[in-house]
Order: sequence, then C-alpha cells, then structure tokens
Amino acid sequence: MLNTIFSLFQKRPSNNTPMIMDAENISNECFEQIFHRLDKQSLVNCILTCHRFEQLISSCAFWVEHARVQGIPDVLPSLDWRRASNNKKFGGNGNNEIDVSTFNFDMKRIVLSGRGYSPITPLFVSHFEAARDHTIRGVLRSDDFSIRGPADGIKMEIDGGHGCKSHPDVSNCFAFSFTAGTISIFIDLIHSGIDAWVLDHVRPKIRISQKVNHRHDCSARLSFAAQLNYNETQWIQEIGMRQTTENINQKRFKSIHRTWEQWTEKNWEDFVIEFDDYPSGMRHLTVLNEGQDGMFWAGFFGPKIANIQVQVIMPETPVVRSFEVDTERCREDDNPNVEEEPGRFGVPLFIRHRRMWAVPPAVARQAEDNDDEEDD
Repeated sequence: MLNTIFSLFQKRPSNNTPMIMDAENISNECFEQIFHRLDKQSLVNCILTCHRFEQLISSCAFWVEHARVQGIPDVLPSLDWRRASNNKKFGGNGNNEIDVSTFNFDMKRIVLSGRGYSPITPLFVSHFEAARDHTIRGVLRSDDFSIRGPADGIKMEIDGGHGCKSHPDVSNCFAFSFTAGTISIFIDLIHSGIDAWVLDHVRPKIRISQKVNHRHDCSARLSFAAQLNYNETQWIQEIGMRQTTENINQKRFKSIHRTWEQWTEKNWEDFVIEFDDYPSGMRHLTVLNEGQDGMFWAGFFGPKIANIQVQVIMPETPVVRSFEVDTERCREDDNPNVEEEPGRFGVPLFIRHRRMWAVPPAVARQAEDNDDEEDD
C-alpha cells in the first residue's frame, strides 16, 4: 500500500511544475495510510477538507487503527467493551431500564487525547527540568497543575532523591521544604477521553497512585488527597481543610495523612487512593500533595513523592448501572464561580482562568515574611 503511495510522488516531473492528482482515482485505503501518519492538527484539518475525508476519519475503525499505528493502543477501551457498545448489549440491564441507545465511545476524542484508558502522568516535570537547580519557588499554574513552593520551594531530585534509599522504579522525585508546599493536578476526565455515559452509568474505578519517602534524619508530614468534582480545577475547601489533616474515606473525597518521626526508616512506600463507589455526574479529578519537614530546616528535608499516576479502570465485563444521586453534594458545587479566599501569596490558589501564571520567587518570599510578622 505504501509503495503505491510513494510511486505516485516518484512520477512527479523533474521540473517545478505542480503535481495534480485526481482524488477520485486514489482509494480510501491509500488516504487512510496517509492520515495515520499525520500529526494531530493536520488530521483535524483533513476532517474539514471534504465530506469523503470526514467520513473516512470519523469511523471507529479508523481510530482503532490510528491508535495502533501511533503506538498508543492502551488508550482504547477493551474489545469486549467496544463490542458491547456497538451491539448495545450490556450486563445489568436485563429489563432495559437504562436507555443505552446513546452509549457510544467517542473514539476520536479518546485517541486524540492521548490518554483515554491508559495511565495518565502529570505534565509538570518539564517545568522542573527547565527551572534553576530543578527548583520551583513561588506559584506556577497551568490548566493541568498548580505548584506552590514557599520557603526554599519544591525541588526535583535526580537519581531517587537525597537522604533516602534508592528504588529501581524511582528516577526523579519531588522534595518539599520547611513550609507547607503543594503540588495539585487537575484532570478533566471528559477531555481525557472518558465519555459522560461511562462516568454516569459504568462509574469505573479511578486509581491514583504514587511512591512516597522521607529523609531519615528529619521528621516530616505529607497529605495525599483527591476529590471528584463537577467543575474544572475545583477544590472543595470545606472538605479539603479536613483532607490535609486527617484520613478521609468518602465517596468523592479521600485522603491519606502521614507523619514520620526523625530517625525512622526511609524506604519507598506505595500510596494509593481508589474511587469505585462515587456518584454520577463527576467530570473532574483534583489530586493534591501537601508536604513539609517537621524541623523547620533550610533546604529540602521534607517528604518526597514520585511516580504520580492516574488510571481509569473499566470492569472486565461490560456492565452498566443506574444513575446514582450525589449524597455528598456541597455548597461549593453549586457556586463554582465564587472565588476562594486568597492564598498566602495574596492571590487565590485556585483561580478559574485558562492560562499559565506565576508569582515571582521574591514576591512569594516577601509575602511569607509579611505573614510571619503578622503571626508574631
């Protein structure tokens, strides 16, 4: 097939005369092979070119093959789930109480997202790599994450981190300082390729995992928390205040709070949060890590986190469930546009704008000093 395509271009005249080909004489298979090798934007442009191209690229079979060619087949739902969706035959719906006529996988969105049902990793590593000393000080924010590094900041440590045992699966980790810093991750589940009907009527398991450690020569604390929400980049403050101080295990809100004493073991541990009994209507996931050392030492003696990963895990058997009402709905769910109280740097930590912004380190340090003076 590819030889046929290449031969068309090899027949082009040696001069600069434009080559004109009649698209009607080129098979759909030839065009599909070309489309599978285009970048995302070029592929989207082809959809807008003509009705024929739009039909070719819009088929589910095209996107399944496109995922294979691009080397990302893990983003797709399993074959059993795709068949159940095509045939509209799911378990748990024997009496046809649930209308499944619209339960179709949006294969285009799943594949173009590059996420879908494959493990999702955060996108902030490159910012640490570009930062001086691999350290972020102040506040850095994008659509996908928020990093708040007061005091000495948050540092990416190479080769498994300092002051703790190495681990074969840990290459880089993120170490906190002596004032509570935060790393927040925002995941739009729909934008990531998880269809609304899946979130409402399948409610697959959502697993957030990471590795955690600390320096043996310094005490430390870490809060690892997650919320399922209706609105983008949302953090429910009335629950979040508890999540950073204690273990919470509710349907939408879960957290693991851990402290280490000085001179204790320094082995890497797996922290896992799983949502599997959440209500319908959830569209966004927020993951928060808040850590600091317990000795108020300059440098990066706080807890360390690594290998943060989020995965949406479908049941092996295609089964649907009835719509479940949210019994944990909060006031902030209904008023998402109300700005939260300003953070320690004088700006809301969870501003709702689609942009990247940052607070310069000098401003952040001055704000911290002012707060300390007020506390005194």
